Amino acid sequence: MNEKSNKINEIGSDGRTSASSQSRRTAKASDIVMFSVFILFIFGFSIAALITKDRDFSEMENRNLAQKPEFSFKSLKEGKFTSDLESYISDQMFLKDALVSLKTDCDRAALKTSLNGIYFAEDGYLIQQYTQDMDRIKENIGYINDWAENIDCPVDFLLIPNAVSVLNEKLPASAVNDDQLGSMAAAAQLLSPKINLYTPFQELKALSDSGIQAFYRTDHHWTSEGAKTVYDWYMQTSGQAVPIVDYDIETIEDFYGTLYSKAPSAFVKPDKMHLYSNPNGKYTIERTTEAAVTDSLYDRSFLGKKDKYSAFMGGNFAEVKISTNAQNKEKVLVLKDSYANAFMPFLADSYSEITMIDLRYYHFAENTVSELIEKNGIDRVILLYNMDFINSDQNFIWLS
Repeated sequence: MNEKSNKINEIGSDGRTSASSQSRRTAKASDIVMFSVFILFIFGFSIAALITKDRDFSEMENRNLAQKPEFSFKSLKEGKFTSDLESYISDQMFLKDALVSLKTDCDRAALKTSLNGIYFAEDGYLIQQYTQDMDRIKENIGYINDWAENIDCPVDFLLIPNAVSVLNEKLPASAVNDDQLGSMAAAAQLLSPKINLYTPFQELKALSDSGIQAFYRTDHHWTSEGAKTVYDWYMQTSGQAVPIVDYDIETIEDFYGTLYSKAPSAFVKPDKMHLYSNPNGKYTIERTTEAAVTDSLYDRSFLGKKDKYSAFMGGNFAEVKISTNAQNKEKVLVLKDSYANAFMPFLADSYSEITMIDLRYYHFAENTVSELIEKNGIDRVILLYNMDFINSDQNFIWLS
């Protein structure tokens, strides 16, 4: 009787199932579909992860990826196995790059203005946030001062502002940054009078305002045009001759840089790179710590990879010695970060011999930097660093 009564309650006067009953059945069917999709998604990704070959290197992140850890009871007890397993699963996730890009696109569609410390700025620019660390700035300038006071040759310091200050007007209204120009002014106040400081903010700003890119949209480095503008200005301002060179200019398409890796998105257009070459220049480049020698300021093997910026000088090395056919026989030491790599195709035409030192890698070397100056008969020292590097790097201790 109860069963019959329930069925009667579900039937309307016209013999059709009631609206509430139909709604419950529709909801139940929807739940089944959602659950099925969820199960297929989980199992699908799990199966794909099992049959997909592990990657050794991520072009997107420009780093080696974690590999499957070996199990042992000791590593499990110490927590190392679970930590390594977590890194492995994260690094080897199926379609990881595509999913990260989709996440960024969703954030931008939701009108978010930043991700991972990267602002979505006007004209397609990705601009890295700047947070001042005055303690680090004071410490680094202190190391530079102490070292410079004890060498006999002139020292020039090219301190390069970043896009966050040069392209400040392109940042979203909600952007929160510390005053990078204020940091540069503070660094100038701390700097030893023995060091000649050059801060090319106005030059890079004028270049950008003229419609020429001073910085890449997808990368934290300056462009070849930005580097050349500062090179010309520095040589003239410091009273040095600028060689007259009719450069060959090669355009490289589809460059996605470091900032794109942190916030990949379909909304971002790739950059173009320009490689400037002196057709009459002759160079011998020796990576002294690797016993490698080449005759080109570019490593073209990187042009087929995502990390195209490393085509400049082949990337960063502890020590590089460049011999050229420049008429100026002056020997120069360049203390540098990666901004200097795009600067070298121009600077190499100004001096017969250049030694490049990257303090991030020049550790426990045969000679200290001061000893290297004396050993190589260096006539001039040029420090070339971007402001964000001075604000964050911890390797200037290796000057002492």
